[in-house]
Amino acid sequence: MADEKQETTAAETAQAPKKKINWKAKRLPIVIAAVVVVTVLGVAGWAWRSTPEFCDQLCHNTMGKYYQSFENDTTSLAYAHKGVVDNQCLGCHEQTLGQMGSQIQAQLSGSYDTPLAKESYSNEFCLQSGCHSGAGVMPGATESSTADFSFDPHSDYHGVQQCNTCHRMHDQSVFTCATCHQVGAWEGEGGVPEGWTVQDLGYDGKTGAVPDGWTTPDLFEATVTQ
Repeated sequence: MADEKQETTAAETAQAPKKKINWKAKRLPIVIAAVVVVTVLGVAGWAWRSTPEFCDQLCHNTMGKYYQSFENDTTSLAYAHKGVVDNQCLGCHEQTLGQMGSQIQAQLSGSYDTPLAKESYSNEFCLQSGCHSGAGVMPGATESSTADFSFDPHSDYHGVQQCNTCHRMHDQSVFTCATCHQVGAWEGEGGVPEGWTVQDLGYDGKTGAVPDGWTTPDLFEATVTQ
């Protein structure tokens, strides 16, 4: 009798159907979870792409110099603008996805020159609302922050110049006026402004004053990516 009962129990156990997982019921939660994960990763990646770390890690061979001048070189204009652009390269370097794709392709294929070609920005870009327009740095003697200098480099005597004629973000800024003018060399060129130093201008043994940390057109050399 006991043997028959054991055989019956074993038979019932063997014949009991396995419980199937209802994937249809679980499909929606799985899809929702996948969408959430992809969205979070996409948003994080999109935000990361505007940071200097993205540029440095993805294109270190070409971007090393620009990363260092933005992150670590306290004498560079790029470093001085970190707070203004919220530590984001794209605060100035506005790009489309197509442009980014072309740059990545150039990086992978090695089809680029070093140092990279200088990017130029118009005065309108630099003087837009929220940037230098509120700081009094405008071309033209009457609006210039250097209007009180005996030699005003922002004067429009030679016409309104582009800001990046002198101001370089990732390299030494260049005192373009030194091509002709020897500031502080004699009375007609005005005295040496505070914060300027007299140095060799790089041609014919002439000397003149330039802003501290700046160079002249004849002495300028773009630094190579490191």
